[in-house]
Amino acid sequence: MIRPGVRYDPTPGDEDECSELLGYNEDWTGRYRGSSPLVLKPANTAEVSSILRYCHDNCIGVVTRGGNTGLCGGATPLRDEIVLSLEGMNNIYGLDEHSGILTCDSGVILENLHAYSNERGYLFPLDIGAKGTCQIGGNVSTNAGGQYFFRFGGLHGTVMGLEVVLPDGRVLHLNMDNVDDDGTVQRTKRISTHRKDNTGYDLKHIFIGAEGTIGVVTKVAIACPALPTSKNATLLVCDSYCDVLKVMATAKVELGEILSAMEFMDHNTLKLVQAHGFGGNGDGPRLLRDMLQSDPSKQESDRSRQLYLLVETQGSNSADDASKMDNFLAHLYDSGTIRNGFLAQDSRQMTEMWRIRESCNPSVLRAGCVYKFDVSVPIEDYMTIAREVEGRLFASVKHVDPIVCVWGHVNDGNAHINIVTPGRFETESAIEETIETIVFDEVLKHSGSISAEHGIGQKKNEALGRLKDENIMVIMAQIKALFDPHGIMNPGKYLPNKYQHNMCK
Repeated sequence: MIRPGVRYDPTPGDEDECSELLGYNEDWTGRYRGSSPLVLKPANTAEVSSILRYCHDNCIGVVTRGGNTGLCGGATPLRDEIVLSLEGMNNIYGLDEHSGILTCDSGVILENLHAYSNERGYLFPLDIGAKGTCQIGGNVSTNAGGQYFFRFGGLHGTVMGLEVVLPDGRVLHLNMDNVDDDGTVQRTKRISTHRKDNTGYDLKHIFIGAEGTIGVVTKVAIACPALPTSKNATLLVCDSYCDVLKVMATAKVELGEILSAMEFMDHNTLKLVQAHGFGGNGDGPRLLRDMLQSDPSKQESDRSRQLYLLVETQGSNSADDASKMDNFLAHLYDSGTIRNGFLAQDSRQMTEMWRIRESCNPSVLRAGCVYKFDVSVPIEDYMTIAREVEGRLFASVKHVDPIVCVWGHVNDGNAHINIVTPGRFETESAIEETIETIVFDEVLKHSGSISAEHGIGQKKNEALGRLKDENIMVIMAQIKALFDPHGIMNPGKYLPNKYQHNMCK
């Protein structure tokens, strides 16, 4: 293990430690790399406070790292900043049976929070594909969205309180109990996690989505809804995006309050899932094959425009919920809105449906170099933008045979646009610049956002100035300087370079 407080100097025989250090200097995609000589792994808030105070006083840059599942290089050093890994801060302090509020350290893996909540009759409201690796502190710091955003809202709504360590070592308890690291609540310093509290500025919101640039989130209190007792899921095949919009409208009427998720996938994406997912045997589950060949009489060129929706409901009355799903599907069939539909008959089939959806990202990464974009767009323009991007790409970088793959959370307008260059696994800067210009141009032309839920990091910070006007950028820089006057926290990220301030100047 890399020891807190010890600067690493590679010597013969230290290969294991050197390899571990390199792992903390690289993001999981292999695209972003730094040269940090030191990784610190605090066990509690007091140690985080001591580390940050020392770094603040000595002008040492700090990059906070969670589960390393990000896609924008936000948790990877740019240069030789120290890495502050919160993996050792993984206590769950409890879930209040009356309020449903769960309190935990920021280093707890998201999947563990799901299991803990479910065992106590509650549902953790955030769910993303990387839940087996990502940590809740990183989720909060990037304001992660996920597939249940439409149903339960975002973290700005579900996070009830935060504990945050500022760059100078001060600890803030923002609408949150002052919890000792052994789980004991200091009642004399209690600040309750009230759902309603209008006593002063609600500062916790500044740290949600701030990507570790103004402080380190060390504890989280989050509101969990009751665990649903009924779940249903269906996979639908549509011939056009117009039909997708009709499905969405019908779902809101027929499914109403039990509609929990609506995940979109295009044909290009599922062809790559078939080729590279599920062990990469070019086959995959029978359900996937049936979806891709819903009409065997159609040519592949015709099927290539098919679009797919995974619709899930969560409720509390099995009979009523099943009836609503049946009526929903009957309406879609009778109106000719869908070409085909597959209704999960049990939890195993439901899991298989979600495996298909969660295989999208790893499958495209196995196909070639992937230029990834996480955008928010008007729902009606979801596929219009993708087609416009595709047309411009074929005119600009046709020689790399780009494949445009789109999936995402269509009911909140979040599209994951992935440009794959098949068989070419190295990022090519000229191609990347061309693709990024095209995608950002089209998104902004349709009044969209270049970052929906994956954050800014070092990938999009320079583009941020295109999205926000000068007054907003200046205020954001002032907020950064107020909390982090020496500029030590995640330097060179989030804000464009012109708004960054030099350390200790």
